[in-house]
Amino acid sequence: MLARLANKTEVAEVYSLVMAFLTDSDNSKLGTSSALPEKEQGKGSNGSAGPTHDMWRKSVHSDKAPRVESSSSLPPGFHVDWTEKRPFESDSQRNTQRQSFMPELDRFITMKQEEAKMYRAHADEARREAERLKQYAMAKNEEIEEEYRSRITKLRLIEAEEIRKQKLEEFQALERAHHEYSSMKMRMEADIKDLLLKMEATRRNLAM
Repeated sequence: MLARLANKTEVAEVYSLVMAFLTDSDNSKLGTSSALPEKEQGKGSNGSAGPTHDMWRKSVHSDKAPRVESSSSLPPGFHVDWTEKRPFESDSQRNTQRQSFMPELDRFITMKQEEAKMYRAHADEARREAERLKQYAMAKNEEIEEEYRSRITKLRLIEAEEIRKQKLEEFQALERAHHEYSSMKMRMEADIKDLLLKMEATRRNLAM
């Protein structure tokens, strides 16, 4: 017990052992005195058997009483009043439990911080990936729009070229028709002039 008292971390355990021993001693005395016959208790009260009963109680008390070392045999720094030791031991026990719990709490906090950092890193990576995908989608959309405009322009050019060719053919046909009409008109005018000359010659011949 002195060795445990010398170790300040085991003061609460020593105190618990002493209090348990004292409680067991009180319970033993109460049980023994209550188990005596009423007749013997009456003898003790009227004086006929009192000395024997007192001697028996003293012997039981001397056997069951805890042998607590005197304050002079305790190590230095342990002269504490037993009536005030319970709060002291409770604080010491709480401090010990708190000190033993703090490293575990620190490890738990560190672990959660590492997990938070990992999740934050994953979130940042996902955000960067989403930004890259967004930029790629915008570039692809712009490329598709440019290709669409180019194809539309080509289609319009092809359509315009076809329309131009069609109009050119129509113009050439009209030009040919006009040329044929002009040629026919000139021939008809020449024929009419020649016919008029012949008619004038015939009229002169008839007049002579």
